[in-house]
Amino acid sequence: MTDEERRKYAGRDMTILDRHTEDTIAEDCLSFPMQLENHCAHVIMLWEQGILTKEEARAILAALRRLQAEGPEAVGRRPGLTDLFSNLEEWLVEQTGLEVGGKMHTGRSRNDMNLAIERMYTRKTLLDMCEAVCYLMDTLLRQAKIHKNTIIPGYTHHSQHAQPVTVGHFYLCAFENFARDMERLIAAYDHTNLSPMGGAALATTGFPINRERVQQLLGFDGLLVNSMNATSSLDFAYEAACAMCIFIQNVGRMAESLLLWNMGEVGISRLALPYCSYSTIMPQKRNPVALETLRYSGEWSYGALSTMFNTMKAYTPGNGREPGFVVSLYMEIAQRITDSAYLLEGIVRTLEVDRERALEVTRKGFSTMTELADEMVRSQGVSFSAAKKIVGKLVLIAHEEQIPCEAIDAHLVHRAAREALDMEIDMPEDLIKAALDPVQNVQRRSIIGGPSPERVCEMIQMGQQRLEVLNSQWHQRRDKLTQASANLEQLVDDLIGEA
Repeated sequence: MTDEERRKYAGRDMTILDRHTEDTIAEDCLSFPMQLENHCAHVIMLWEQGILTKEEARAILAALRRLQAEGPEAVGRRPGLTDLFSNLEEWLVEQTGLEVGGKMHTGRSRNDMNLAIERMYTRKTLLDMCEAVCYLMDTLLRQAKIHKNTIIPGYTHHSQHAQPVTVGHFYLCAFENFARDMERLIAAYDHTNLSPMGGAALATTGFPINRERVQQLLGFDGLLVNSMNATSSLDFAYEAACAMCIFIQNVGRMAESLLLWNMGEVGISRLALPYCSYSTIMPQKRNPVALETLRYSGEWSYGALSTMFNTMKAYTPGNGREPGFVVSLYMEIAQRITDSAYLLEGIVRTLEVDRERALEVTRKGFSTMTELADEMVRSQGVSFSAAKKIVGKLVLIAHEEQIPCEAIDAHLVHRAAREALDMEIDMPEDLIKAALDPVQNVQRRSIIGGPSPERVCEMIQMGQQRLEVLNSQWHQRRDKLTQASANLEQLVDDLIGEA
């Protein structure tokens, strides 16, 4: 290869590093408010500990307050500086002088600072996610009440008709899944909201800093005591990502049912127009793209979570470049899955349910056969095993001879009993018709947790109480952070305003 040919590749070796720098600074801008709070809390602590003079602290805080108003773009970019903080530190020196601005970082490392900012950003995303999931859960309860009598077939084994349930019962199933997701999100928040500040690079610092004071100023609930653990642990990001991926897994399973209902051959429901797209060639198409988007959000997130785990496999305690990639993936997961919660809420709230078609599909699907067997046990005195064999034979006859479910009568039951077990069964027609009626099937499933309207209403009430508790839990945590931010803001204002 000639020198001229080789010149085509000049600089390509730096492309990946340059791209990573761009990505890092873009992510730093997302967490810019957290970075400013970290700087302010650290500076106030340094002044309170006598490490900075009041004049030095005031000058630094005043510059940071100006930057807060101007935004991260005001910091600018300097060659060789690969993150927002390094550029911010140089900007601060330019604003206040080396002997003032250069003291802001005393007793601190990018290691404890970055992890504190990442924990602050993660706790915010967890609370944002809690807000979205509670909104979704509230909609599920509202729709469950509307559809407590809307009969649908329940499915097992890849869309096989099982037994009649209701749309309300189905929504409450999703509600309970999401309630456990909320508990996982709140637990992840509590494990995240611990301060690494004061760990410095990994071995603390020789300056007499006050770790507990910074923890308090930043709204953390406690300290990561061991300094090496404080500056190297990323399990908070893994736990938060896992909780979100479990949620989107539950969403995906719900979406599969909604996709099934939406099929023309089923026709139980269809998505509202805003959640669909059209075909460029087939004018009848109403494509359920919102549900497909939900499924992809899960598929993408599982892959990202796997990459997070693989990135830190056997990584020694300490910091480096890889942890940044892990947190970057978490930030993407959090945004994608929080958006998905709002998307599913809109789908559920506007879903067009065809009650008559749903009941018709349920009637024709032989999903009432279990109740027919149960009735045979109750009224004819046979064991359930015998009844199951008789009804199984009945279904085979019906399929082979194309007899619809609603046409099953006493003669067919008698014939099935003779052919299956050589038994004489003479069930009254009224008992057979009642057993085959999907509405009565649902009404009879009235034990705790069943799909009967009474039990659905009971579960809605329980769900409302549970939702109130979960809403209170995440609101309390957000209120504490809001108060901590307000207190920090006031301390900065007071110090800047002093003559």
